[in-house]
Amino acid sequence: MFFSFLSCSSVPQKEVPVDYRSLIINADDLCQDRRTTDAILKCYNEGIVTSTTAFVNFPDSIELLKEVHEQYPDFPIGIHLNMTFGKPVLPPEEIPTMVNKNGDFWNEDQILTHIADIDYEEVKKEIRAQIELFLSSGVPLDHLDYHNHILALYTPFHQIVREIAVEKNLPIRNPVPVSSYRKIKVSSGGGDSAAISKLIVYGMLHPFKSIPMMKKVGVDAFIEQERKTKEYGIKTPDWFIDVFYENADSETFLSIIDQLPNGVSEIMCHPGSSENEIKILTDPEIKSKIEEKGIVLTDFSKF
Repeated sequence: MFFSFLSCSSVPQKEVPVDYRSLIINADDLCQDRRTTDAILKCYNEGIVTSTTAFVNFPDSIELLKEVHEQYPDFPIGIHLNMTFGKPVLPPEEIPTMVNKNGDFWNEDQILTHIADIDYEEVKKEIRAQIELFLSSGVPLDHLDYHNHILALYTPFHQIVREIAVEKNLPIRNPVPVSSYRKIKVSSGGGDSAAISKLIVYGMLHPFKSIPMMKKVGVDAFIEQERKTKEYGIKTPDWFIDVFYENADSETFLSIIDQLPNGVSEIMCHPGSSENEIKILTDPEIKSKIEEKGIVLTDFSKF
């Protein structure tokens, strides 16, 4: 049943009535650790990364955040809101439905089993605590996005993101993966299409548990979050390119560039997790191809 809900919806149609193509290349996972942070900085200094988003819930996150901003004050840094990796900012006893017995967040696989039981108010408390911790660093907050895209894939939680975006006047990552529109086809990569696949598998294995989730996940639910984002007056890119992830290679990236739709697109990348991504994102030929296509590299601050 859950499989049918996700896979048999008609492909939504969307066109952006402009004749330009702009591209944000955002590196996720800044401040996870020194190695990841250095990889992202390399792709910013020597390559085509235009913005980044930082974790705040790891032991050295805030010191790394301050250090990066001090060294590169023009590098736009947003927050990578997180509820699936590491320990929370709040004491685990304050958000018991979000953590396992060790006080760690449910990971990206475990959370599918628990997500329907996670308390909405606990999520709101933890996400707001992460925002306030970022702001306490004194580093300007550029925009909001979400680790594993969970705060958008499980659509009830996206309301929390929208409320904060309105309060802080911040742009956000588009909640709808471009794979939902089937606008860009690649032979490799995964991104949030992979996350959606995990939801499908979960639905097949646990059909009765998945029935209450039917209206909360899937293409129609994602589209509704995008509609509400615009209704709230929140700035967001026209497209979120999720397919340059997992087995990323130059062929995939160039194929994405060739198919890039009109409007402002965001490609998420993870140079801290892949040496191959570092090579692609710092390859002068890749940058030349982008320029040849008339695509303008930009960032969220241009909204």
